[in-house]
Amino acid sequence: MKQPELGQKIVTLRKQKGFTQEELVEKCNINVRTIQRIEAGEVTPRSYTIKSILDALDFDLEAFEKETETDVTFNETMLSNSKSFLTLAVIGAIIYFIIGFPEFALDWARFFENEMILGNVAYISVKCIALVSYLYFSIGFIRVGKIFENSLLTISTYVLIAMTLLFYVYDISSLYFDGFAIEYVVVIESIFYGLGGFLFGYSLLKLSKPLGIVATVAGGFKMASSVFLLSVFLGWLGALFLIPAVLLEIVLLYKVKTLSNAKNVSVAI
Repeated sequence: MKQPELGQKIVTLRKQKGFTQEELVEKCNINVRTIQRIEAGEVTPRSYTIKSILDALDFDLEAFEKETETDVTFNETMLSNSKSFLTLAVIGAIIYFIIGFPEFALDWARFFENEMILGNVAYISVKCIALVSYLYFSIGFIRVGKIFENSLLTISTYVLIAMTLLFYVYDISSLYFDGFAIEYVVVIESIFYGLGGFLFGYSLLKLSKPLGIVATVAGGFKMASSVFLLSVFLGWLGALFLIPAVLLEIVLLYKVKTLSNAKNVSVAI
């Protein structure tokens, strides 16, 4: 069992026995600070330390292991090798979130008001920065999908990447030729992003067990945004729901990165 679930389970068992931390310390000959850190989920104890605590609580180790089994699986090797990449993914995600606001303003002025606020070079630069940062952001979720063996997350992320590349190429290339009517472009983008985003959001829900409520809420916001986008006429509401969805996706990436750190620096007692 991984922390912090291990610490929470020990707290539950201790309270069921009616022991204080000090009373547990007296029974298992482990200092009180160690007990406090284990229960707080700050450290991962060795197996014999866990056995000493369970013996003091009159709880069988084998029964404990069966009771705390989980069906959550993940690739530990991939996790330990992903620390640096996940850091880049988080940075890319933050840049993508920030630049999304001026990018939206530029697109709105260009497509709906027929005005180029900046020149072509500046417009293309903003688009390229947004695209590159989005790729780092998205490939981070491909890595997360592989870590937690979530094939739907991996596939849906690839789909979103392919669509985003297509639409960004269109935005840039249409500077130099007469593009399609903006109404058609909006409908196509809304439907495609709605479908891809719905699959992505559903795949985030499958991360609820290993990553907690953040994955559930992020998946919920993403799916709600996608439903609005699929309706087309409520696409503006879908765009609003994307703001908290992206923020929560950044938190998820950071949480996985922190999990990677915890695996690498866990303290043995």
